Amino acid sequence: MMGCAQRVRNFDRRHPLCWDSALAATLTGICANATPHLNVMGAAALAVAGVAVAARRRWPLSALCVASAAVLVGCMLAAISGWDQPWAYLTIWVLLFNAGLRAPGRLAAVVVLAGLTSITALGVPTAHSADAADRTGSMLAVAAMSVACVLGGTQIRQRRDQLAVQRREIANSAAVAERSRIAQEMHDILGHNLSVIISLANGGATAALTAPDDAVRAFTAIGEVSRSSMRDIRNTLAVLRQDYSTDGTPLDPPPGLDDLPDLVESMRSAGLRVRIQYSGDLRPPSTGHQLAVYRIVQESMTNTLRHAGTSAHVHVTIDGQPGAIIVSVQDHRTHPPQTPPSADPEPPGHGLIGLRQRAQAFGGALTAGPTESGWLVIANIPVDPANALKGPGPW
Repeated sequence: MMGCAQRVRNFDRRHPLCWDSALAATLTGICANATPHLNVMGAAALAVAGVAVAARRRWPLSALCVASAAVLVGCMLAAISGWDQPWAYLTIWVLLFNAGLRAPGRLAAVVVLAGLTSITALGVPTAHSADAADRTGSMLAVAAMSVACVLGGTQIRQRRDQLAVQRREIANSAAVAERSRIAQEMHDILGHNLSVIISLANGGATAALTAPDDAVRAFTAIGEVSRSSMRDIRNTLAVLRQDYSTDGTPLDPPPGLDDLPDLVESMRSAGLRVRIQYSGDLRPPSTGHQLAVYRIVQESMTNTLRHAGTSAHVHVTIDGQPGAIIVSVQDHRTHPPQTPPSADPEPPGHGLIGLRQRAQAFGGALTAGPTESGWLVIANIPVDPANALKGPGPW
């Protein structure tokens, strides 16, 4: 049933004139068949009302006024000549519903016009008129039906307006969320790569005086990190909007679990001592989960490099447990943070706040705080086993 209704709506969008003409012809035929003895004037009134139905979308109120005037003239001539009145109420009801659907702000005038048309058309005595009681009941029934048609169209229009407002609000919320996501990705990319570049530049400047070969390697690494950063930024800005570039070539996917070894090597090239360990069932989950794990490890190591320098060493553990991935990043520093381990620390910057939001997006949690020897970040990211990709892990 829903599929049939959808096909009708699709046909209506593609061929509105065909649909309106078919509806007008159908209504005119029904009204002509319902008129006991159709004469020339009645047929003309029904024809005018049918044309008004065909033009109802573009001129809803004008179409209603023209059809009502035609029916009134036909009824008046029928009263004078003794002919049967043209039974055009179905056409008028459709036009009333259309006016309520497409003509906001003028509903009071439409209701008055509809009531006047209906009551006048049934109230004028003809050769075949019923008694006064039957005529009064008919007038009230037709008037009630006319008002119901207007109210029905009005209710649908208001519902459509509400849905349009809701869609705009959803679109605005999605735009805000996307801007937040862009800012978070840009922070992670730039924060990590700039920290690596600064560390390499400091080491290269020192090595330039005593070990030129080391300085060359450091500055070469700066170029590689800079190019990688630009590529990541370009892909981040593009992939949030589309899956293909303007020339049709596929964009690189966001970083995931397979990219962690390269991330660790980049941190080692900056002078940070890093050890990474994997355990448990590490079949790759969804792309979003992999990106969250990657960014948590990246931001945690970047914070260590930024606040503790190359004298610290980092131990990264990724544990694939049933229904969750546990990510632990523990650094050991020469001068550990002064905050006591028992304190309930708040993240000192937007980076850890963003990481906490990444974990919470999947229903997980992230905690970060000082230890006796450094800083510890632990993230619990729930994973639905049914959505995990089958096959061996990437390591």
